[in-house]
Amino acid sequence: MNFNITQNFARIYRTIGDQGIKRTAFAKAMGYSSTSQLSATLDGDALISTKAVIELTKNFNVNPTYLFTGQGPMFLSEKDEIDELKEQVSKLEQDKNEMAKTVLKLNEMVKTLEERNANLIDLTAIAMKNIKKE
Repeated sequence: MNFNITQNFARIYRTIGDQGIKRTAFAKAMGYSSTSQLSATLDGDALISTKAVIELTKNFNVNPTYLFTGQGPMFLSEKDEIDELKEQVSKLEQDKNEMAKTVLKLNEMVKTLEERNANLIDLTAIAMKNIKKE
């Protein structure tokens, strides 16, 4: 696990730079007024600001978890987190509905078995009476 934010940030910067983003454009996208602020952050002379982290996430889909810990994907997927949660909720609803159907079926089976059990008890009682009579 790499908790060195400066190194993680430098990796992110190199990766984005490899995609053709120029140093000045990158600094502006982070909310920096000059490339010297970017240089200070890359060199470890300045900490990355909260605003810069927000702008990195917003403008480049940088994964904040990767920036701070070095874990996970460097970039967030294009899929919106809310859409992903909606899909999960929908899946859970479907699962819940399927489980409810299963419970209803099982409940019907229990009723049927209880009726059969009661009938067997009645038949056994009748058989016992007949045996005693003989």
